[in-house]
Amino acid sequence: MLKQNQNITLTGPEALDVLKEIEFILISLHKMGSFYGEKPNSTDEYRKATTDFIDDYAVTHRLANVRSIISRKFDDTLGDDDMDDIERHVSDLTFWTPDQPLNKRVRITDPFEIPKGIIEQINCKPNELWVVFSDLQGNFLEIIFHNPIAFQATCALGAETNGISEESIEPSQLSQKTTNIQNKKSYCFKSHDDSEAVLTIIADGYSVERI
Repeated sequence: MLKQNQNITLTGPEALDVLKEIEFILISLHKMGSFYGEKPNSTDEYRKATTDFIDDYAVTHRLANVRSIISRKFDDTLGDDDMDDIERHVSDLTFWTPDQPLNKRVRITDPFEIPKGIIEQINCKPNELWVVFSDLQGNFLEIIFHNPIAFQATCALGAETNGISEESIEPSQLSQKTTNIQNKKSYCFKSHDDSEAVLTIIADGYSVERI
């Protein structure tokens, strides 16, 4: 990286314009995920709403504006490889094409400890509860809880957590109608300071996919 690109500076108005666009896109997607996450069998509706949002609110143009504001701050002098610093940094990205759709999901089969991060979305499906989770490095995980019988959330969306801990099942977590708890486990997302549980799920277990 060129020395002059080690640090770049945005003006206050430029930074606010970037944050405004990101806030609009991020919060809107959060709201869609929360709304459809509470509706059973709503996967197709959720996908259509997301597509309509991208098209109707010019999300690609908004992101292009964000890219323009940031990228014009870089010195675009070419290196020995005939690339500038931005081109070089993104050169390993794989983009979608009609003949090669992105296979974005990678199932994690080895024992995997959920790291610290943020709960991005919660979605209920038949016999599954899905949690989209981002870690501190910006990686996204989809945690699929199998055969859940109960869950409790307290301001969970957007909450910073210390990952998942396995807890003993407390009677207060279950309603009087919930009787089939054999082999079930209680999984708890605690707040970043361990002061409270923001999301607790009682299920058979979970699997993880990197998305």
